[in-house]
Amino acid sequence: MSKKFPVLKSDEEADRWLQRADLTEYDLTEMNKVRFELARKDASISLRLPAALLATLKIEAAKGNMPTQRLIRMLIETQLAERSAKAKRKAPRKPARPNPRAGKRAA
Repeated sequence: MSKKFPVLKSDEEADRWLQRADLTEYDLTEMNKVRFELARKDASISLRLPAALLATLKIEAAKGNMPTQRLIRMLIETQLAERSAKAKRKAPRKPARPNPRAGKRAA
């Protein structure tokens, strides 16, 4: 049987508890992934979208329990990361140094 998580009232209390807790004793199956956005957003754009696309984005954001703008930003970040990774995989390799002895036959 799994232990129940305690009610923690501060970050300090949570930190102390985590230092002592053995998380293998707890049922983590109902935990939700949380993404914290600590970086300041200091630029903005105006983006025109078809109404149907915006409606779909709003529905998806609601499913993820997040603001629509955050979902759009996450989708952009994901696509850029995937493209960057793909470009790195396709980057041409430097040709090997020619071996001065290669191709010469002993006489």
